[in-house]
Amino acid sequence: MKVFNQQQIRELEQLAVDEGIPYLTLMEHAGAALAEYINSHYSIRDKRIVLLCGKGNNGGDGFVAARRLDTAGGEVVIALVDGLPKTEIAKEVLARIRHTNVQAFSIADDRDFVFELIRTADILVDCIYGIGFKGEPDSRMTQVLEAANLSSAVKIAADIPSGIECDTGHVETVCFRADVTVTFTAMKTAQLLSPAKEACGEVVVADVGIPKELIARQKADIEVTEEWQVESVFRPRKNNTSKGDYGHLLCVCGSEGMAGAAVMCGKAALRSGTGLVHMAVPGEIYPIVAGQLTEPIYTVLNREQMLRQLDKAMEKATSCVIGCGMGTSRTAKTALDYILQSFRRPVLLDADALNMAAEDTDLLRSTTAPLVLTPHPGEMARLLKTTVQTVQQNRLQLAREFAEKHGVTLVLKGFGTLIASPNGKISLNPTGNAGMAKGGSGDVLAGMIGGLLAQGKSPFEAARAAVYLHGMAGDCCADRLGQTAMLPTDMIEELPKLFFKFEK
Repeated sequence: MKVFNQQQIRELEQLAVDEGIPYLTLMEHAGAALAEYINSHYSIRDKRIVLLCGKGNNGGDGFVAARRLDTAGGEVVIALVDGLPKTEIAKEVLARIRHTNVQAFSIADDRDFVFELIRTADILVDCIYGIGFKGEPDSRMTQVLEAANLSSAVKIAADIPSGIECDTGHVETVCFRADVTVTFTAMKTAQLLSPAKEACGEVVVADVGIPKELIARQKADIEVTEEWQVESVFRPRKNNTSKGDYGHLLCVCGSEGMAGAAVMCGKAALRSGTGLVHMAVPGEIYPIVAGQLTEPIYTVLNREQMLRQLDKAMEKATSCVIGCGMGTSRTAKTALDYILQSFRRPVLLDADALNMAAEDTDLLRSTTAPLVLTPHPGEMARLLKTTVQTVQQNRLQLAREFAEKHGVTLVLKGFGTLIASPNGKISLNPTGNAGMAKGGSGDVLAGMIGGLLAQGKSPFEAARAAVYLHGMAGDCCADRLGQTAMLPTDMIEELPKLFFKFEK
């Protein structure tokens, strides 16, 4: 599913106008879609519906919705919280309420009454700013938004909650906190990024009459991963095949005290269909890992022979995962350097491999191996030598710039994990939940991506599919066990059911 930024949606609307669909018609369709959603999901007869309308076209959408809701039997009130409309089409649709039961009040004329309307509304509809908003609301609008958020009404936002920057998801001070956002034509970038994502509530995409062929033609370098894209990664297995046809993954993981990371990475790779998993682990943890994973083959690393051992282990490997629980010792750094210099097939860097790469990011450009990096926000901050706050406020921009600069596929984990390709394409993941925020979840994801890489999937394709399935496994665990008690190992046990679904 395409996701548009402000400029792209404006361009799309202009394309529609150029094709003969007036802006006024688009506004009528948008307002009608907003009213239809409210009327079909809530009992509105004899309920007070208060539409907070601004002076731009988002307010115009609200005027149309007010008229439609009036005919459906609601007690409809427009609160002009930012003055009279300024655009010609918004003025025109406001004039059309004259012969209805809709009442309109201006905050400039009776501030206390407008705030009383907000407090007593049954349904509160935000049509103040729309996608063009930047910066922070002025003091009066801040008071309006704060009052709205305190209201016990059902809260609906038109297109995007007011106070959110469309392209970044940034909220400077306060924004409308919706139960549902009815967004027009397609999802907007902010609706998949924190903190905006939480403020949007459930996002419903409404058709406003822009032809599908125009939407298909409009450029969008951001998408939301869809199930069909994940399904396309899987092909039926042919009878006349062997383990060699399904990849050979080398996992260089674990250290003393961190055996579990290696176990979870290896087990997730096995559950992802990898033909052969080869675990290269230090002798200190070999008995623990081998005691829990019987399917892999093992290389027990020792300092004196390590480079020769890695050479042999890399001979048949079709991909490599390095870093899970590995530590950042001199020996670990030597192993990372050697693999990046010597291996020519896809390599995934996770956890401690990322922390070591952060000390010298030239390593990422000097290798000829296709790279996948899977940082959480703290690791991303170390790679960029910045703060976690800066990363979280600029996830899209920083991920895209880093992937393009270093020629890597970047998986920036977190709420709304995103996958950035070296060519600037970004996929935002819609699956997953807060119960996955536990040590070990990243090791599971690394094993899943590594397993798909070993089977010949491209770095972007492998990362996108694995992140989606990883989140689905987390959602299944949350439904079955609850977010509090679920564990990363529980997620691995969900993988057979998910893969079975896609096989079918």
